[in-house]
Amino acid sequence: MTFPVEQADCCRIVRSLALPVARVSVMSAELLQPRELPEERRRIAAEAVAGFFGLDDEEAFALAKPATYEQWAEHICRGSVGQGRTNIVFCTSGSSGPPVSHSFTAQELTEEAQSLAPFFADTKRVVSVMPVHHIFGFAFAVMLPRILGIEVVDRHPLPSEDFFRALRPGDLILAFPVFWKSVLDMCSGQRPPLLPPEIRGVTSGAPCPPEVIEGLLAARPDGAQPLCAGMTEIYGATEFGAVGIRRECRGIYSLLPHWRRVALPGPEGGEEWAIRREHGKPLPLPDHLAWRDERHFEPRQRKDKAVQVAGINVFPEQVAEVLRGHPLVADCVVRLMRQEEGSRLKAFVVPRRDTIAATRLMRELRRLTAGLEPAARPKSIRFGKRLPRTATGKAADWDINDGDAENA
Repeated sequence: MTFPVEQADCCRIVRSLALPVARVSVMSAELLQPRELPEERRRIAAEAVAGFFGLDDEEAFALAKPATYEQWAEHICRGSVGQGRTNIVFCTSGSSGPPVSHSFTAQELTEEAQSLAPFFADTKRVVSVMPVHHIFGFAFAVMLPRILGIEVVDRHPLPSEDFFRALRPGDLILAFPVFWKSVLDMCSGQRPPLLPPEIRGVTSGAPCPPEVIEGLLAARPDGAQPLCAGMTEIYGATEFGAVGIRRECRGIYSLLPHWRRVALPGPEGGEEWAIRREHGKPLPLPDHLAWRDERHFEPRQRKDKAVQVAGINVFPEQVAEVLRGHPLVADCVVRLMRQEEGSRLKAFVVPRRDTIAATRLMRELRRLTAGLEPAARPKSIRFGKRLPRTATGKAADWDINDGDAENA
């Protein structure tokens, strides 16, 4: 099966991959061209593009020579991609270790889009703030519009006034939970932007708080229309793409048609569930799922104990190990903030006795965690004589105390 990535889409993907390398905060024609990048950044951008399209070494070497991203896209489409001889490779974020690559065939990507298409058959236009080199951005902003034959528009991932002015009635907005929270906050302010009618949303990349979705779907206090006419949540991962779909934020997910549930041997003679495509091998899921039946499920918790911060998987215990590496830290615990506290990690640290001044230790811990990915850095670090426990000795939560440390 051939997979002719059209040159216009290829150029969007190239720009999306180059954006963080160029360190430019726009997604438009003003994005720096390769010829304007320092040689090292240009090489890194070329490697990212070559990795995404699965180019061989010869094609990857030739990629860095053209002067514009349009020429990069033309080079790619003339090569193995245009001839349908390549897979598309998506990478995990790498927030908890080296990024892991996952390759998808043309058939798998087309199959996923065809599976999603009936749920969005009446869509007139997709407005996406997801990078198109992301697995969900590619599915909804490249493949789905092609299957449905509709227009797609890329926008900067900030809900600015320009973003709202450019919307049309009936648009389908593809975004992530932090973006939707920002939309709700802006539209709940004193000077809310005007939204056209029948706007619908898709959220993916991380669980979206049900309070955010309910706020977007609720009627306005002045009797005006809801901000969104509907919201669709997609459950999935870089390893699989889209797995489940739901339109009730507190409901259960339906397994997408291209997946089947299969049983695998579990520990101690038990049974675990995996998913597979029609002719594929079973794939264990990263989460514990509560299955209602063969086609319906509810995610419980990650098997690897990861949490998501701004759509990125982070591992609180790994962050705690970093903090415990300081010689003046006796113990610590790291967890995700409560909803009313924020959406980042927080840490509770027990210093050793006769330690240095708490403010100095705080500075040293901040420097220690500065080497972590931004999403993994604790926003709040609190000191105490012992880790928080309940009356029965179980681990307990604590209130954040950002910036001021208690004397140990």
